[in-house]
Amino acid sequence: MAAEPSMAAKCTAEFLGTFLLIFTVGCNVLGGSAVWGGVSIACVLMVAIYSMGGISGANFNPAVSMTLGISKAMGGPGLDWKTVGIYCGVQSAAGVAAALCYSALFGESFR
Repeated sequence: MAAEPSMAAKCTAEFLGTFLLIFTVGCNVLGGSAVWGGVSIACVLMVAIYSMGGISGANFNPAVSMTLGISKAMGGPGLDWKTVGIYCGVQSAAGVAAALCYSALFGESFR
């Protein structure tokens, strides 16, 4: 059986997956690619889940992390509140970083 990934590995996986998801959604919205937008978002999400799901669980969204915390608090499977807080902070930072990147790329769209 493989060893449990470290918290640093989990946070890196959550940051990268969230960044890829938010960056892809932002670029599709600002690029105006209505035809293939959904496909590209789905493909990026699928690759991120398959590549990083075994490391962190592939939440990639603070709402999902909070829901898993609530599930654990109700006696079901999920995440402890400390991990939820860490994941939410990392996912929020990744979202801001992705927003800065796609706003730098599509700066004209904001003017």
